[in-house]
Amino acid sequence: MTKRNIEVDDVLPDCVETALEQVNDLLRDYIKDNSPDKIPLLGDLDYSGSVHEIVDGAVPIYTSQIEAAWFLHGSELEAAYENAGVGENPRESNGGAAIYFYIYEKVAEWYWRNAERIFEELQPE
Repeated sequence: MTKRNIEVDDVLPDCVETALEQVNDLLRDYIKDNSPDKIPLLGDLDYSGSVHEIVDGAVPIYTSQIEAAWFLHGSELEAAYENAGVGENPRESNGGAAIYFYIYEKVAEWYWRNAERIFEELQPE
């Protein structure tokens, strides 16, 4: 039997990090532009679709990157798809839909852990 070693680039953590950085910037801009009196909900930031646009833009478009994400993170992607409750087949749209929901979950988790701190940082003294 012949053995082969392969290398797989794990792009999913970078995709998540990019989305988190952009949502962080979006939250800071929202607070500066709107001066809300309480912590804005993630839905407030997404009123114009900005959060979904960020998440959608973070999903890999190349088949090799999507397949690598599935190879390395398949069970997490399946769970995110199931949590979204949108269908039966997590590999629909070549698996990109599940990656979208995975990134969105990570964004929502980050938001609930960090929004209050950022809101308080940006309050006038």
